[in-house]
Amino acid sequence: MSHLRPLVLGLAAFAALSLAGCGDERELGYKDVEIDEYQRQIAELENELYNKNANEVSKIKQQGDGKSSLGNIQKEVGGDFDVTGRPIEVVLSIESEVLFKSGSATLNASAKASLNKAVAVIKDRFPGHDVRVVGHTDDQKITRSKGTWADNWDLSTGRAREVLLYLEGRGIAAKQLGIAGYADQRPVVANSSNENKQKNRRVEIVVIPPAK
Repeated sequence: MSHLRPLVLGLAAFAALSLAGCGDERELGYKDVEIDEYQRQIAELENELYNKNANEVSKIKQQGDGKSSLGNIQKEVGGDFDVTGRPIEVVLSIESEVLFKSGSATLNASAKASLNKAVAVIKDRFPGHDVRVVGHTDDQKITRSKGTWADNWDLSTGRAREVLLYLEGRGIAAKQLGIAGYADQRPVVANSSNENKQKNRRVEIVVIPPAK
């Protein structure tokens, strides 16, 4: 709802200026009515945006053969991926250990089998969709591979790029692809144990409807 903020701030400024220059109670009453009306309009816009996002999620879940669901996609890509839905997105998340050795951005031989399943799902169920590859790390500072990676930002982006290049090599059009690296800034769980750190070290393949 970030695009509503300028309207809200504008209303607040309008109300402040109006109240500052008005000493008449009847005039104040008129301003209160105007503010209430603006707030009602904002609530309607927020509700409209919420419903639109909900409809987009529903569409994504039913794309392809008309019987697609996140559960079916989960079965197709296999146990290495965790498949979830966000507003207008489908996210295929895979732990970095499945794809890379520690501190490396070179795909393991076994990683390609998992990524091939993701490619098949994208081509079959989401043709023409945009695909953003996002890298994430835990909060452990770069030490052993310091000569290769400057920091976790560098490592997370490098791994995302490696996966992107593999998807492109398997037939996903370059114009559909993009990458991002978030380092340790978006953990799924607290980095409080080795098990949790492993969950946070991941690559997400995010499928997004193309811009119209």
